Amino acid sequence: MVSEKDNVSVLGMERELKPSFRLFYHATSSASLRVILYLRCREIPETFVQLVSTGFSTDDRGIPVFTMPEGDPETEKLGTSDLLAFNPEGRIPILLLPDGRKMTQSGPIIEYLDDCIPRNVGHPILPEDSWARAEVRRITWIVAADIQPYQNIPFIIQAIGEWGMIKTTPLTHPLRLHFIQREFGAMEHIMQKCSGDFSVGDTVTLADCFLVPQIRNALLAQINLPKEFPTISRVWDNLLKVQTIADTLEEFGGVVQPFAFNSSKFELYVKGSTP
Repeated sequence: MVSEKDNVSVLGMERELKPSFRLFYHATSSASLRVILYLRCREIPETFVQLVSTGFSTDDRGIPVFTMPEGDPETEKLGTSDLLAFNPEGRIPILLLPDGRKMTQSGPIIEYLDDCIPRNVGHPILPEDSWARAEVRRITWIVAADIQPYQNIPFIIQAIGEWGMIKTTPLTHPLRLHFIQREFGAMEHIMQKCSGDFSVGDTVTLADCFLVPQIRNALLAQINLPKEFPTISRVWDNLLKVQTIADTLEEFGGVVQPFAFNSSKFELYVKGSTP
């Protein structure tokens, strides 16, 4: 039950920070989904972070390109829709502060937001136990550092076109499957020891906010989750029963990662890069 003090904290935060931060995201971005799952599972008031959807296009290779949202004040200031003018990384999510500072990368964004929120507000999703917190962070780092960069569709397309990789569909490319299956194998062993109903214990933690988008990518790659990774599959089934997570996935295109590259442009690009 939320105490009167907690209610005061929530109301005070809403009054002080509305509208405070702006999060630039897109529904096809796994990194964006991590942050939004964090916001919702952490039960942060919606007024604390305004969600701003970016534009979306593809380049001549078929690779997704995120663009500044049309008509947004920040776009007008920049005088261009080129996201690189807003974030030199050219990636999302991007957290914009009221004073104009910007933070990128899903992990630092989440850590910064969590530092700004009193622990008695909402639902903390880092365990109190130090070892359990380390387990949570281990899973988030495996996803963010050891899987996502190497199974990312733009990376696979560029590797095919410019670095002589096997020319086959990016969605189920052998390199993509290798990194997902290798690290899911590691997480399977880790989660056999630390999971309960969810990735670490019996409550939703930050590890689940990172795991959910990566499972969607694994399903897009046609990986048989129940057969290959039964522990991860069991946790996934439990996560889908959490209404907040189920509703967010529906909003973001479903339980399977949306198809996010232009296959026609990709085919032309590959043909043009063949010696």
